[in-house]
Amino acid sequence: MCSNDSPSQKRDGATEADESTSNLPQQLQSEYGASIDQLRDTQLPDTRIRELVTHCVETQATLDRHDRGDPEQTLALVTAVAEAMADLEEATVVPEDEVPDSRALATGVPTEEYALTAAERDEVLDTLSSLLFTAVETPPAPQSPAPEAAD
Repeated sequence: MCSNDSPSQKRDGATEADESTSNLPQQLQSEYGASIDQLRDTQLPDTRIRELVTHCVETQATLDRHDRGDPEQTLALVTAVAEAMADLEEATVVPEDEVPDSRALATGVPTEEYALTAAERDEVLDTLSSLLFTAVETPPAPQSPAPEAAD
């Protein structure tokens, strides 16, 4: 077995902290920042982009304050990503040369006018998938025990 196969151990059996997780909050903040930039360049409806960017910014702020994410915030972000993916599923996919002038990107809810090329849809799916993985990697803050209900 190679010495690089497992974390190093001290004589008492304790393992040293993995260096790859010691800067996790900063790395996650950077990934959320990259997601924000990517989202702004996608062909999602404007309101969906604003919603996703808002969730990313809120999560970055929580990471900045606590080095942990808020589970409710993460759930809201994951839900928004799922809704954006549903928007993509309902979008009309058109060839490059048939992209309509108005693609309903300024509307709140995509309509049958919401059209994307296959390349644009793949790009948006890639961005949303990356954001979803970032959200899943965000460590949750420990939950405080729920107060007991009075009888």
